[in-house]
Amino acid sequence: MTTSSLIFTGQLPLAWRELPTLPNETELRLIEQSNLATLHTLFALDIHVGDYNDDPGALANVSELKRLDFKVGLVLELVGQLLARQKAIPPDRSLTLTVNELSWDADADACPAPGALLQLELYCNLSYPHPLILHAEVADITATDNKYRIKATLCQPDAPLQEALERYIFLQHRRFIANRRGNSQR
Repeated sequence: MTTSSLIFTGQLPLAWRELPTLPNETELRLIEQSNLATLHTLFALDIHVGDYNDDPGALANVSELKRLDFKVGLVLELVGQLLARQKAIPPDRSLTLTVNELSWDADADACPAPGALLQLELYCNLSYPHPLILHAEVADITATDNKYRIKATLCQPDAPLQEALERYIFLQHRRFIANRRGNSQR
């Protein structure tokens, strides 16, 4: 088990359901391949023109590329919204994601039992409304105000998926810091 200090804290659509047992090894590998494809798609959607400032020859076309990038992003966002309306997207939840754990807030009537095995559906970007399917075991439940904070230990994925998940968390953390810096400079 790797330890990572990378943390993503935010609001994302999340759904879960209790399972009597975890899927078998073959099913888990198929789910991991789907998760890996989803993360690679999200990485491709997050690449922006400004990410390639190292090429001096591209500087002449940067404003045109930024305009096209904006338009493509807008079209993807609109298509994602249409798809999300057709699909039952779960509500946003305050959550914290690491490579090893996911914790989130839930109402008392929807709170799983400690030790329960869960299948989690985490929607990372509504421009591409395809969830990551993660499996976990409820490790801890803490009462906070009128809600419960559920902490679940994720089933350890294979190395490629773990690396992609680490990259996703890192990119979200970096974006959070950049947004915070941008807001403080205003």
